Amino acid sequence: MPTPLRTDQIDNIFTHWNAAGQPGGALALVRGGEIVHSRCFGLASLELGVPVSLKSRFHIASITKTFVGASSALLAERGKLDLDGDVRKILPELKVDQPVPVRRLLGMTSGLRDSWELMQLSGVFTDQARSLDDYLDIAFNQRQFSWPVGTRNVYTNINFIFMALVIERVSGRPFMQFLTEDLLTPLGISAIRMRDEPYDVAEDLANSYLPQADGSWKRGVFSIGLGGAGGLISNAPDLVRWMGMFRAGGIGKEKFIHHMAAPGALSNGKPTNYGLGLSVRKYRGLDLWTHGGGLPGFRSVFAYMRGVDFGMVLLCNRDDADTYRRFTEVADIALADEFKEASPSALGKERMKAVSIPGVPLSRLEGRYIDRESGEILTLKVREGGIEADKHGHALMLRPVGANRFLENWSNIDTVMEVEAGTAGAPVIRMDFGGQTCAFDPAPVYEPSAAALDAVVGRYASQELGTTFEVKRGKDGLVLKLGPGFQRRGLVPLEPLGPDRFVGVTELWQSWRVVHAVRVIRDGTRVAGLLISSDRMKDVRLDRTE
Repeated sequence: MPTPLRTDQIDNIFTHWNAAGQPGGALALVRGGEIVHSRCFGLASLELGVPVSLKSRFHIASITKTFVGASSALLAERGKLDLDGDVRKILPELKVDQPVPVRRLLGMTSGLRDSWELMQLSGVFTDQARSLDDYLDIAFNQRQFSWPVGTRNVYTNINFIFMALVIERVSGRPFMQFLTEDLLTPLGISAIRMRDEPYDVAEDLANSYLPQADGSWKRGVFSIGLGGAGGLISNAPDLVRWMGMFRAGGIGKEKFIHHMAAPGALSNGKPTNYGLGLSVRKYRGLDLWTHGGGLPGFRSVFAYMRGVDFGMVLLCNRDDADTYRRFTEVADIALADEFKEASPSALGKERMKAVSIPGVPLSRLEGRYIDRESGEILTLKVREGGIEADKHGHALMLRPVGANRFLENWSNIDTVMEVEAGTAGAPVIRMDFGGQTCAFDPAPVYEPSAAALDAVVGRYASQELGTTFEVKRGKDGLVLKLGPGFQRRGLVPLEPLGPDRFVGVTELWQSWRVVHAVRVIRDGTRVAGLLISSDRMKDVRLDRTE
């Protein structure tokens, strides 16, 4: 029997968004295909005092991927797109030397480098205007993969930028024309459109806001075209109509959602939690189809639990919205009597009591670790309900599932962490992160000699990025200069972590940073180049030029 809807408890989750001078969002809850509760909180424009309404449109960011996934699934159902065909036959501009099945793009297992992070490495940040064509140019200039096709699940936006182009070429129509004519119009959706230019005027579009340490707000700015990776805007009622397609399995007699909702797998058979542009998970024992989205100052979540026919849309114009957490809080209230399992936090608190790692007390886990192979950084904090982790800029909450074993299954692929005692009882952290297997040791205190630092100073270039770099001495050590032009954000201090290993952090906005692992390549004793990796981009080579 459905749980009676406790709307007052749900509204209380968002109460502070209605305080004076606060941005907010629009919420819609769906049961049996009907909106059973909707609320609007806060202001769409702090400058003009305009409140959020159900007509307010927001950048939905990566929820866009569900529209690309559905378009691809529809074309596959019609026999016009081979999901297992090599995408290079449709995009001959892609010059990598291995076949890339279309399904690998849609399932985030292609191994292709993320062009957003490639662009940042070249010294172009998200508030500096670049077109979708600029994205494509840098992506088509890549010759190397981050990892072999199908071996890892890593969320990379270039997959869906390419897929929107695939849809155009297969359908013979621009992506938005195909989407509108074949999907949106039959569903009665009219508020969704592509907004890839930051200066485009869109009626009822909310402004985006970033919280500041002093309690004030500033506007969020994103000036890079994202296309099929995240360029759509929508309002809450139209995303509810979009949810109706998932409930029906398709549109009319064309049933294609099963393509999207089939969980993917790595090449070794290990399942992922991602279908075709759709996260396919469980929450407290119930099936969940979902996708979130985030751009500076915009946060969103789209979620449908088919077993109980419950859905939620939340669109926000504040960067601190944490929409996935809001979803679980709302679901915990709305479905309190229908879940099959206790909440993850409750289970985590109970199971943490049973954690017992021979030779490693829990308190000793806290700290920073370095991966033996990649040089990537892992930071651990012990919490009451599990281990809070940051893996090279990717946030995780690992819950105990054994005496020394922890699991994070909310991401697009399960992350498993095991802890053992190493030399002198120092913790060794072994992690399977989406197919990337890592062995982390506590990061040492390392003081390189002046000669060791001077050996890395010099100029470097990347043929794949088409730009130059410089490592120079700063007042506190080495600094990596991204790109040829001067800008303060392009100067990345390099912290030494061991012989020929560094880490650099670039703060993009309050809640978003890029962490770069830098490894030195030597030809004998001479420094010949650098290998640079970030969360979604691995081993970009910079060759020394002088």
